[in-house]
Amino acid sequence: MSHRSRSRSWQIHLALITAQTGFALFPIFGKIALQSVPPFAFAALRVLGAIVILDAFRMIRGRRDNIHPADRKRLLLYGLLGVSFNQILFILGLSMTTAINTTVLTATIPVFTLAAAALLGRESMTARAAVGIALASAGAWVLLNAQRFTWASTNFRGVSLLVLNCISYSLYLVLSRPILKHYRVATFTATVFRYGAILIVLVALPQLLHLDWKAVPALAWACVLAVIVVCTAIPYLLNSWALARTHASHVAFYVFLQPVVTTVLAILFLGEKLRTQTALAGLLIFLGLGVTLFKSHLSARPVP
Repeated sequence: MSHRSRSRSWQIHLALITAQTGFALFPIFGKIALQSVPPFAFAALRVLGAIVILDAFRMIRGRRDNIHPADRKRLLLYGLLGVSFNQILFILGLSMTTAINTTVLTATIPVFTLAAAALLGRESMTARAAVGIALASAGAWVLLNAQRFTWASTNFRGVSLLVLNCISYSLYLVLSRPILKHYRVATFTATVFRYGAILIVLVALPQLLHLDWKAVPALAWACVLAVIVVCTAIPYLLNSWALARTHASHVAFYVFLQPVVTTVLAILFLGEKLRTQTALAGLLIFLGLGVTLFKSHLSARPVP
């Protein structure tokens, strides 16, 4: 491997580590903000704030791409999967269950991504991958079963919504990768956010209109701002940049950092406890990740 290739490979590593650290902080800041801001309103503030930052980033760089009319329907789909459904389901789920449960389930994204890529013919399905998918699915099942499979349980509803969130984001990773060869990362990310924001704002409008803005404490606003900048705009840009240069399953692999960072912080700052069922679910999911992606090499190739 040439010096330039090694340098680019480490840039991809660093981008993915930074992005997943930002995503890992979201459940912590989010749990604090959700004590004062309703979930749909929180989702709308997050996506609208991210759009402002992403567009400002594009203006500073002085680069603008025109979206081809034929790509708009696809970008709308990516906006729904990667932003609308992803953020609504995630924030609703986070509001109903613990930050630790949230981050443990997030670790299923790499496995769901590989499963989606295999089903859509984008990547091959090996015996190792099939075993990994089975283990990770069993982990999600354990966490669902721990909530006693009753929709009356707030925790069960939260965990169920988070599973759907993981599936939605996995489909976004797999489906969106090919189009990245046509547009710059900032253009792609900003456009996806604009399309995804439409549904979120429509759903959140009643809560936004009835929100007592003055009653929201400064700490909650600080957490909302941190979520917009540190947990949304920067990670999405870095994730999209890396996605254009390596496989979707490799990007998804770095999700394993989220449970570690979030769990430690949730215990330290939110007073949460790591329960036996959650630990067992996490163990199965991590085993699934290890079996599926062990010895997987991070390709520095651009989008074909």
